Amino acid sequence: MELITEKQSEVVVFKLKGRLDALTAPEFEQKCLKWLETGESRFAVDLGELEYISSAGIRSILLIAKRLKAQDGGLAFSRISGMVEKVFNIAGIYSLFPMCASLDEAAAQLKP
Repeated sequence: MELITEKQSEVVVFKLKGRLDALTAPEFEQKCLKWLETGESRFAVDLGELEYISSAGIRSILLIAKRLKAQDGGLAFSRISGMVEKVFNIAGIYSLFPMCASLDEAAAQLKP
């Protein structure tokens, strides 16, 4: 998995490419937790180039979401499609988080 993170205004943007599975989910968690430790609590995640997500990836997302909620933060997703979209539907993730067409729209959902 390729993971790019950057701070844009009041939101931390994550761009995921490849696979979010048992091998790569710990890296995603670590990067998120490092941002949380710096006081950041609004994460927009671009899934446009994520090809695969496993139950370990879903677990990581839910773990980070729980931590964000504890800090009065939020999590929004953008550009979800294909297999990842199917998994999100089956797992019920769609009803838990904003799902947006673009990264800018996801970031706007998170601003105070």
